[in-house]
Amino acid sequence: MTNGEGSSGRKIDLSSPYYLGPQDKPGDTITHIRLTLDNFDEWIHDVRVALKSRRKYVFVNGTINEPKPPCSDDDWETIHSILVSWLSRTISDEVHALLPKFENAKHLWDALHERFAVVDGSRIHQIQAGLRDCHQSEGMSVTVYYGKLCQLWDDLDKHQPIIECKCCSNCTSAKQHLERRESDRLHQFLLGLISAQYASLRSLILAQNPLPTVARAYHMVCQEERVRGFGKTPEVSTEIASFNVRSQGLIPHKPPS
Repeated sequence: MTNGEGSSGRKIDLSSPYYLGPQDKPGDTITHIRLTLDNFDEWIHDVRVALKSRRKYVFVNGTINEPKPPCSDDDWETIHSILVSWLSRTISDEVHALLPKFENAKHLWDALHERFAVVDGSRIHQIQAGLRDCHQSEGMSVTVYYGKLCQLWDDLDKHQPIIECKCCSNCTSAKQHLERRESDRLHQFLLGLISAQYASLRSLILAQNPLPTVARAYHMVCQEERVRGFGKTPEVSTEIASFNVRSQGLIPHKPPS
């Protein structure tokens, strides 16, 4: 299969998942993240995006499980050989050592899921525990704290996507679910802030109707943080202040008696 032409001689459309162009070569690096023993969620997200961008994710998720014209059996083997090569480039040596050899990308994909995917219930429990314990500690910037929350929220979204109703065209359940999730995350963000510094701003934000988005609240807190940072005056000890005043001759130094 070269330049979009199948081994049968029939042209394969550019938009077809069966299409292999000059850019699709064995050994390509589709993502720089490598699967280790403890980063499966991060790895699978990046690999999934990379495969979708090349229209090849359908071969590993079970959507396409056999060759169909104009793809021949030889073309099918070529596609899977290239996919196995791509996936193998994203797997660390320690993980490779645990796996048998594969020639079918779907079989490799399923084996990796079986060995490394955490059961949704367990992973959701871990994420929820992380959200419960996530707070802004002394010396931590709002940006770092918010970034940690966003990472946990992103992980949770992968396991608990928005509920969508497909029974009718005017159903608002997905919109309501999204609004409730946004409200929950706003409260999570505000609760984790250092109370001594942001209690007044927190009350101000919660008094708004409607409530702002969590992104808007984050920008408000960042602005408050900048004001506090730029407005701080270094504390000078009484002894040093007294020394400075005496050194300028404003208070005569009393000689020892």
